Amino acid sequence: MDFKVIENEAVASYLGMKIIEVKGGKSKLEIPYNERICRRGGVLHGGMIMTSMDYAGGLAVASINDGIDQVTQELKVNFLEPMYKGPFTVEAKVLRKGRTAVVVEIEFKDSEGKLGAVGLGTWYIIRDRKVSKE
Repeated sequence: MDFKVIENEAVASYLGMKIIEVKGGKSKLEIPYNERICRRGGVLHGGMIMTSMDYAGGLAVASINDGIDQVTQELKVNFLEPMYKGPFTVEAKVLRKGRTAVVVEIEFKDSEGKLGAVGLGTWYIIRDRKVSKE
């Protein structure tokens, strides 16, 4: 799968997401600081952080997915520090892959390596159909 195509999705493009690496159940993304994805006070909006973590987790799963498609089943995020020193990195690592469920750990850090958010998510592996609006 060509993972770079995801950078052309509208949401990923809005975030300015750049894929650094995707392989073997791991992914690393970079998000630049941009005021359009900030809340008041100039800190990154939590929804933008969580969205980038969803992308990172999904890419980590896609790199080991032996089914047809996948969807995020659950994603829990703990926000630890306000994030305002970009660029930011988002790293995801598969912790356990089952037949239909994959558990992933995700970290969001600023340019100084400060941990701003941690996440734990579950992706559901689809084996019988593609997910689309049709």
